Amino acid sequence: MPVSIPAVQRALKEEGLDGWLLYDFHGSNPIARQIAGIGAGTKTTRRWYYMIPAAGEPRKLVHAIESFNLDHLEGGKTVYSQRDTLASGLKSVLAGAKRIAMEYSPGNSIPYISRVDGGTLEAVRQLGVEVVSSGDLVQRFEAVWSADALASHRVAGDGLYRIKDRAFDFIRAARRAGRAITELDAQREMVRAFEQEGLIFDSAPVVAAQENAGDPHYGPSEQKYRAINDGEVVLLDLWAGRRLDTVFADQTWMGFAGERPPARVSRVWETVRRARDAAIVAGVNSRSARRRLLA
Repeated sequence: MPVSIPAVQRALKEEGLDGWLLYDFHGSNPIARQIAGIGAGTKTTRRWYYMIPAAGEPRKLVHAIESFNLDHLEGGKTVYSQRDTLASGLKSVLAGAKRIAMEYSPGNSIPYISRVDGGTLEAVRQLGVEVVSSGDLVQRFEAVWSADALASHRVAGDGLYRIKDRAFDFIRAARRAGRAITELDAQREMVRAFEQEGLIFDSAPVVAAQENAGDPHYGPSEQKYRAINDGEVVLLDLWAGRRLDTVFADQTWMGFAGERPPARVSRVWETVRRARDAAIVAGVNSRSARRRLLA
């Protein structure tokens, strides 16, 4: 479903923007496609633009070969076929705008938002239009979960808690019994638990012992894994959803294969825990401050 135009226009006025220019070429901007309600099965091989102004009717700019791709959206349509008609068409859809948002991040500080190429930004700026990041708009209209998405996420999260407990129990039982156990053994146990919980994942969970826990891209495989020994830290990184198109839950847990972790391990854990809690407080305070500002 495409985004609500009146809702976007209210947000644009609050942000002091003249419009939001959505742009995509060959799927280069999945954010724009989602906002415009263009499904994954829709093939777009030519550049398209959709200008949502702060007031008035939206404006489309589409190629003659794919002039129908935005027909599901409201607003007038301009069709281009050559370079000069593209330039004049862009000027037309931006008429009257001085400051607009696009999927651009200054200094590429947020690469998930940087979806518009430099040449397209130049083309817009050459028309005397200032381009700012659409990050806040994306956060408001694309990064908000529906009630169904939240419910699905919670189901997945509850399942991951149980899978985590089962994995740590599996490791604990093996070590207490004096049985050898590897990262791969624990990973296979977790995969079985995923199946029993009815959850799916795009890649297997991570079980990383000792030095492997410090490698952010590590994952055990048939070719590379190590034993889990007494006195070692064990990291579990697991993520899953009810379907691939639902909001996944993602959790990381740290354990210790022994009765009591040494002081150094405890000190590192406490430092990381305090940093995590501080980040949560900062996020909550920032949201509260923004609400007061908009009130």
